[in-house]
Amino acid sequence: IRMYFNVLAAKLHKRSIKIRVVTVKSLTLEVNMREIKQLGQSSWLRLGKRLLTNKAEVSALMERLLKLDTASLCDADKSTVAQSDSSYRGLKLIQGLQSLNNKTCNKTMVGIARTVQCKEPNDFLAVLQGLEKAKKDEVLVVNTCDSTRAVAGELFCAEASRRGVRGILVDGPMRDTFYLDEFPSVQCYSKSVTPYSGTIQSVGETQVIVICGGAKVSPGDVVVGDNDGIVAGSIETLTKILDAAYDIQKVEGAIKRGIAEGKSLHSMTNYKEHLKARATGKDSSLTFSV
Repeated sequence: IRMYFNVLAAKLHKRSIKIRVVTVKSLTLEVNMREIKQLGQSSWLRLGKRLLTNKAEVSALMERLLKLDTASLCDADKSTVAQSDSSYRGLKLIQGLQSLNNKTCNKTMVGIARTVQCKEPNDFLAVLQGLEKAKKDEVLVVNTCDSTRAVAGELFCAEASRRGVRGILVDGPMRDTFYLDEFPSVQCYSKSVTPYSGTIQSVGETQVIVICGGAKVSPGDVVVGDNDGIVAGSIETLTKILDAAYDIQKVEGAIKRGIAEGKSLHSMTNYKEHLKARATGKDSSLTFSV
């Protein structure tokens, strides 16, 4: 398979030709040779060390992520980065977007990024393009070119729900927020809200690297969102920190139970020793003992 793609890429160099269907172990891929460089960074397709990610593995990862919160993932990421693991790429923090689902905002969103790049500000034809191709368990991640007019709303969320899409992230405005709770399976995040929609004229791009909330998001990245915010990363990144995040959440649960039983937070840590060490400039880390 790898040889097939390499030969094909050489033959179609500098041409924009679409390979409609390639089926490998029931996984269907649509590859645009013009985007092959970006897809090479995707967790779904690699033309180098690992060609394909097993679809069952991805589903299992997503199910486990649904039981975690973004804070635990960030803490696990922080500890992994601190270990100076050169092979670890780290989480991407998507900032400045607010959750628009009032009744379902305590629900964790997990999905695979389908990226959308608007061509012009205040025009949402590109979002329609992305929605047309969106599949079950994906999250639309939209760069709006700093739009000030809404590029998605109630009808787009209704269609996303029909398709099994997990969420819509818009680095710009959305609208129809009063109605979004009618579609609890679709978590919506946007930078702002406005009732005024944009035009539908400029053809955009999908499945390219986009900037959303200050983070560079690639097609195929795993996206996780909750009340605290949104993070994204490759399948390899999330897999690497998954167990550590579960351990963190388990420890925090034990601490909360201890506090409910009357124990102080400080007594379940090495707080005094840590404070003394840092006051004298010695290396130290705050740890929990539960």
